[in-house]
Amino acid sequence: MLVAIGAGAVAAAGLIYTHRSHKQTERMFLHTREKDREQAELTREGQVTDRYIDAIKLLGSEKMTERLGGIYSLERIMKDSERDHSTIVEVLASFIRQRASISEGLKEIDATYRAPEDVHAAITVLSRRPLRDGEDAILLSDTDLRGLHMLGGRLDGMTLGGAFLDHGRFWDVSIEKANLTMVSLRNANFYGGSMTGSMLHLARLDDAHLTGVKMVGANMESARFIRTMLQGVDMTGVHLSGAIMDGVALADDVILASDDLIEATIKGDCHIPVRLMQDPKVVGRITECLEKEKERSNNVDRTLPASDG
Repeated sequence: MLVAIGAGAVAAAGLIYTHRSHKQTERMFLHTREKDREQAELTREGQVTDRYIDAIKLLGSEKMTERLGGIYSLERIMKDSERDHSTIVEVLASFIRQRASISEGLKEIDATYRAPEDVHAAITVLSRRPLRDGEDAILLSDTDLRGLHMLGGRLDGMTLGGAFLDHGRFWDVSIEKANLTMVSLRNANFYGGSMTGSMLHLARLDDAHLTGVKMVGANMESARFIRTMLQGVDMTGVHLSGAIMDGVALADDVILASDDLIEATIKGDCHIPVRLMQDPKVVGRITECLEKEKERSNNVDRTLPASDG
């Protein structure tokens, strides 16, 4: 019995020693693994920093191809490194503001004009940036973004007040809850996509074409619709107070309530869907606007100097 008890004690002591050795080995392993992880993280961060510096150098190049390389390198870093996301977004936004600044007396352009390739690439990269929390609004106010051709992408929440987007082509682009105050969209074409909840106060949409666009709840107060064509556009709950519609073509499939339409000034040869023209409020508003326009024209005629003849 004593021998058995002794053997058991020895075995127990061996197990305790083995357990402690195992625990110590495990702690050493975890410590080594943590050190390896930290070293790997430092190495990765160093590589990201090197890539970032190289991309910035390319971005400042005088050669278009090198600038494009810098832009797409930054996009890759932005996707790989969440901590560098906001910095790269601001760098690209700053690049656009610098390269597309509005100079005095913008030259007229036609339908064949396209935005510079580097500006086009930078805003395209921003439009397909990863969705991450805590991102600040992207500031692109007062920029010359005419001639953009975009297929898909998100410009949601961007501040584009005073920007020129004339002659742009936008297929399924989301521009929701964006600040488009005083933006110029003359001769722009939108196919699908959304401007839901966006601010388009004092926006200019002369000769613009919008097809299948969602504009639910958009604030379009004092916006200008001159010869604008809207087809399949959902304008539920839009704000049109002070907006001017002159020569506008509203297709029959446009979703627009009578109470919202009568907030606008309707003049010229506008095409209004039959279902809206059957509402006495709409007819009364059109009549009121025509009478005011006629009265204004008569007042102008009376103030003109008489002809010597």
